[in-house]
Amino acid sequence: MPDISLFGALNTGLLGVYTSKLAMNVVSHNIANANTPGFSRQVPIIRTMPPIPATTLTQPSIPLQIGTGSKVKDIQRIRDEFLDIQYRQVNNKYNYWDSITANMHFVEQLFAEPGDSGIRYLFDSMWSGIEEIITDPTNSAAKRELVSRAEELVKNVKDLYSRLEQLREDLDYEISQRVEQINGMVKRLADINSKVRLSMALKSTPNDLLDERDRILDDLSKFADIFYTEDASGQISLRIGDQIVLTGSDVNELRALERPYGKGFKEIFVGNSKVDIHDGSLKAAMDLRDDIIVKYMNRLDEFVLYLTDKFNLIHKDGFNSDGSVTGLNFFNEMTADNIENSVLFRIAGSKRVEGGPIKYISGMSNRDNLSDITTKQFIDQGAIVFFDGSSNAQTISVNAGDTIQDFMNTVSSSGLWFNFETALHNDSTYLLRMTSNTTDLKDTLALDFNGNMFNTMGFNTKDVDIYVINQSEFNIQEGTYKIKINGTEANINVTSGYTINDLANDINSNFSSDVKAVVYNNKLLIIPTKNNNFDRNLVNIEDSNGLFTQANLHVETYKALDTSRETLDNILDHTSPFKITIGATSIEIDPTQTTLKELADKLNEVGTGILFDVTPHNKFVIRGTRSMDFKIDKTIKGPEALFVKLGFIDPDSDPTNDWDEDYVFLNPFDEPKSLRERFAKADTLFVDKITTNEPFRFVEKFNVNSTVSVNPETIAVDYGKIEDNTNWDAKVFSPTGQANTTIMEILSKMRFEKILNDGRESFAEYLGGIVAEMGVEGETAMKMKDNTDIIMKDISNERERVKGVSLDEEMANMIKFQHAFNASARVMTAVDEMIGRVIDRLGVVGR
Repeated sequence: MPDISLFGALNTGLLGVYTSKLAMNVVSHNIANANTPGFSRQVPIIRTMPPIPATTLTQPSIPLQIGTGSKVKDIQRIRDEFLDIQYRQVNNKYNYWDSITANMHFVEQLFAEPGDSGIRYLFDSMWSGIEEIITDPTNSAAKRELVSRAEELVKNVKDLYSRLEQLREDLDYEISQRVEQINGMVKRLADINSKVRLSMALKSTPNDLLDERDRILDDLSKFADIFYTEDASGQISLRIGDQIVLTGSDVNELRALERPYGKGFKEIFVGNSKVDIHDGSLKAAMDLRDDIIVKYMNRLDEFVLYLTDKFNLIHKDGFNSDGSVTGLNFFNEMTADNIENSVLFRIAGSKRVEGGPIKYISGMSNRDNLSDITTKQFIDQGAIVFFDGSSNAQTISVNAGDTIQDFMNTVSSSGLWFNFETALHNDSTYLLRMTSNTTDLKDTLALDFNGNMFNTMGFNTKDVDIYVINQSEFNIQEGTYKIKINGTEANINVTSGYTINDLANDINSNFSSDVKAVVYNNKLLIIPTKNNNFDRNLVNIEDSNGLFTQANLHVETYKALDTSRETLDNILDHTSPFKITIGATSIEIDPTQTTLKELADKLNEVGTGILFDVTPHNKFVIRGTRSMDFKIDKTIKGPEALFVKLGFIDPDSDPTNDWDEDYVFLNPFDEPKSLRERFAKADTLFVDKITTNEPFRFVEKFNVNSTVSVNPETIAVDYGKIEDNTNWDAKVFSPTGQANTTIMEILSKMRFEKILNDGRESFAEYLGGIVAEMGVEGETAMKMKDNTDIIMKDISNERERVKGVSLDEEMANMIKFQHAFNASARVMTAVDEMIGRVIDRLGVVGR
């Protein structure tokens, strides 16, 4: 008991010894754990003992404060909680990006790009096989090679797809393992909570328990974002993600339960509540499994879906080399397994709606800003020769200053097989149309001698080479000349006064089935007939005696009416504009100015999420896109007659020709069975409905058609020809022979058509885009990992500076406390001598 006696001084020295000894124990503990992970440096908190008030003989009325020594009030660990919070926040982000980086690197290795085993290389190889068939369509080895390359592409894509699926399964297993690890850590935290609560109740500081708790929290922050609070008893409550898993010693375990869709991959629950995790390696595993890897699997799914459908629709339109097979798919269709659980991906009309006779060719329209054809004048004098391709030819002269209306009146009074007419559109502008009710205008050649007359009227023109003899150069010696044109031979007698008109009559008399001779403006034109496609290169002239040489037969180029553009009015027999409505977007179509392909392009330009296309034999095609989950998911309205003409539907029981009717062609809310029945006439493709957070799984059905695989000779190469050109509504195609490679040529160009990614990318661009996206994503993950690594190292170093053990500092403390111990012991020795003097010698008188 401390007091002012000698024994009080002895007690003060003893307390100094105890304090120094305990401080030395703390130093020893620090040194022993200098390399222990998670250990926090500890320091003794030394405080003075309560003093004793006492009076002295010299100051009896003023009490003094007599010190009674020291004590270790507490042993505290040195820790900065703010740095701990920062470290754990950065730690879960670092582990998130570290996991993403490692797995993205693995995915890049699976794609093997660039390389000879990559998907782009195999895709290009398949198209090289198509080019080889184009070069030699009779080569059976080339066809076998194409099938082999297609099968190699299929095998590679399916193998890549299965490896990505296996990676998802591995990540799912990792999630289950991480959940078990986390539960074990949380249970250990619950045990620590109980011990900390008891220790705090006994007024002691459980430093080593708190260190272990912080170490566990550090480890937990690797897996997920954690949040914790500490109560007055020293216990923590812990939240992982958005769910509380620990309160005091009560643990709510995480549960990895199979979700009811997909392949039974697991979701994490606490009780019946799903845990929403935002960071850490556990979040990375879930993002990789459900989003990132699924995204690349879906890219492959989209690629094979559009590849098979587009390739098949082209291939089905062709004939094989011997003309014995047509309508055959090259790949297996991605048909849904269950119609009730499917969506309408694609619908194609049953009619080949182009390639019939051209009866209408459109000229001026509101696009030309012409309001009155009676005021538009021709600049120069000229003429147009109309030739029906057989024997009829008519020249219509035009004077400078004549209006278009004047020209039309002249044509009308000439009694030709065609006519010009104007059509008044809704916007009060004129449309000039060249019409024919008896002749296919594709079999008509109209030459513009002036060169700008058709352009003045707004018609498209083309350049045509014609054999010409000028009157001024016509000087032939008298005699008999032998002429042969395309194998037909005739003798031409030239007498005195023989003119180019006489030569024209002789040519028409002897060679009318091959050429037609027309004289205009002192020029003789030798025009091939329609059987020679008005192509002078198909006319073989043999002039053994030099008649044409003397007459200076030469070639001149003329502007001619372009009759190849088949606008919709020829198909629909309808000239007034009409509207097609897709969802809430209305598109006005002018059939006199729009072809079937232009109709598809115009509808695609609007960007409604639905793609429109045309097959080689001009069947109109409607497809869903990625943004619509490959479903035609918008209401489509328009004139019923349009959809009947395109071969999508049969007319109602009471058919109508009302082109203004707002007819619902497709309602996406209709059941698949109802849609299938409605479009029974059309060619439809229903695919499996998409499952959330799951791949589309089209690759699993990706295969080369077994018929093509077994017998490559069934590969379509020949476009065919139209047997009946007069009834376009019921055209029949027949093979033309193995030399026709049009189908292969169309397939070759298919790779550059923008059909993927909602019509924004071609097949070639799409595959490159996948690799580029993967590279950017991997690089981004690496940069994020490196950035968070730098931050984490900075925080970790600062954290270690605060809590870490410095051996130099501990050595200094050891010496300090050792000397303090020795000094306190020396005090006790001195006091002991003093007590001995008092007991043994005090009051003894010397002898």
